[in-house]
Amino acid sequence: MIRLLCGAAIRALQGALVLTLASCTFSLAAGRELHSKNSRAISLYEQGLELAEKERFNEALEKLKAAIVADDQFLEAHLRYMDTFRSVGRGEEVTGMYSNMLKKKPDSPVFNFLYGRTLNDLDEKRAAYRRALALDSTFYYAQFGIGGSYMLEGRQDEALVALNKVLEIKPDMIDAMRMIGKIYMDKGMPFQARAVLEQAVAVDSFDVQVLLGLGQALSQLERFESAEKVFRRAAALDPDEPLFHYYIALVCEMSGRKDEAIRSLGRFLEKAPDHKMAPMVRRMLEKLRN
Repeated sequence: MIRLLCGAAIRALQGALVLTLASCTFSLAAGRELHSKNSRAISLYEQGLELAEKERFNEALEKLKAAIVADDQFLEAHLRYMDTFRSVGRGEEVTGMYSNMLKKKPDSPVFNFLYGRTLNDLDEKRAAYRRALALDSTFYYAQFGIGGSYMLEGRQDEALVALNKVLEIKPDMIDAMRMIGKIYMDKGMPFQARAVLEQAVAVDSFDVQVLLGLGQALSQLERFESAEKVFRRAAALDPDEPLFHYYIALVCEMSGRKDEAIRSLGRFLEKAPDHKMAPMVRRMLEKLRN
């Protein structure tokens, strides 16, 4: 039963918790590692992030653009700049912008990569990433992009090969480990998913998405007590997300702790009474109470 329920929950969570490739590809990594030593560029970048967090997107764009002007190789500033343009519905402008930037610096691995990131055609995207790698074989973002493009096509085995190459270049890249874990879960390989996600937790124990994946893997391996601890940590880190309480309820139910499962489902409904999963949660709650 837990396997079926977790499978349904994973699908539901894909829309609510798991970021799309366009945003997750680099935004999480960007928060941990900045490819700039220019103090003015970094200050402007951080101001841009604060403004974007407040949904003051036009002001955020100005700060991010200024950061790029101060350091045109500042990868994370470019990534946030792109995503902020998309946030205000101006995504179509981005391809032209980065095409022009690439024309000025065609031998830049950064601009080849960034241009590829703007493209929709996955073959063209991979070609741009490969050009970036040909210019700099250590540019792990480009290698990660190749893996992500294969994943978007459902070519899981090719994605795994590409993503494992990322870890050969950059062993602590959380985004690659998270994506590998997801592929293993999709392939019904929770042992392998658990192994890579535990490595990811060792790198960053505050990454909620990694904790979510690890909890799912542990649930499928029927390590319910361990899974519950992981889900509770994730819930503590992101108290506004109700779905962790759904997962906690599942593992509590399978551990024979019906009262705690009922309480966790109640917390879900308190936080999100109109959530798309709320009708299912109410049915589960009614069943447990009877």
